[in-house]
Order: sequence, then C-alpha cells, then structure tokens
Amino acid sequence: VHLFDIDIPGKITFIESKTLTAGETPTVVDTDVGRIGIGICYDLRFQELAMIYAARGAHLLCYPGAFNMTTGPLHWELLQRARAADNQLYVATCSPARDAGAGYVAWGHSTLIGPFGEVLATTEHEEAIIIAEIDYSVIELRRANLPLLKQRRGDIYQLVDIQRLNSQ
Repeated sequence: VHLFDIDIPGKITFIESKTLTAGETPTVVDTDVGRIGIGICYDLRFQELAMIYAARGAHLLCYPGAFNMTTGPLHWELLQRARAADNQLYVATCSPARDAGAGYVAWGHSTLIGPFGEVLATTEHEEAIIIAEIDYSVIELRRANLPLLKQRRGDIYQLVDIQRLNSQ
C-alpha cells in the first residue's frame, strides 16, 4: 500500500515511486490457518493499516520486507513488536538473507511476534526457516487481560475504514 521513498543523507536514498505504484486496498485473506492481513515491507510503519486489519478480524499480520542496514537495526523488530502489542495479535515477518555484496543490503532477521509484543521466534541475517506454533486463543486472553479495544476513545479519535464504509 505504502511506497518507500526516503533520503537519509550519507546513508541511503531509495525512491520506490520511480518504479512502483502504491497499492489501493488493504488485503485480508482467509486461510486454513486463520485470517491474515498482508502488508509489504514499508507498510509495517503504518499503525492505521494494522488497525484496519485487526478491525477486519485478522489474527495474524504478515509482512515480507527487506529493511536495510540503516533502518533495520533501529526499527525492524521495534515496529513488529509495536504492531503486535497495539493490536493484540500475531505479527510474522520474513526478510531476505543478508548479502553484503549486493547493491541493496537487507537487514535480515525474520521474526514471529506474539500478541503481547513478545518475540516468539527470530533468525539472524542468514538463510533460515522459522517453524512455530501460533495459538490464537492467546489473542482473546490478552484482550481480556488488557481490553484496549474496549478502552479506545471513539469520542476523541476514530479510524475510518473507507472500504468498509463504501460497502455498507
């Protein structure tokens, strides 16, 4: 949905909008393993998109991504944990292994985060596969213990899901 157009002087400049078009629709899919919200890389930075996925009943958010060596060490895990904790659901990310000789060097560190923001499984920067169990009943337990959804202040702020509004 979001395009990665950045310029960090002396570090990295990357302008996706020169070659790509932004997405227009948040994507939620029903699978044998649950309802999954899909974002790509830079989408991880936008809490509003994750909130829409949660409102649409997603239990797991998946973000394939390739954060770089500038933003990866600072933000990759932090943003995953924030999206999971803010929405009390699971977040899974996958990243390419790091190739130090490539023109664009990925941070790596594919990860699975639990609904309290806890790291359940992670890799380093090499090729690896994460196999982990996800217990969706933990989501309801976390939401019962810390009822964020019930305590949101719709009288002060609102998230508007345009697609849902237009379909009503």
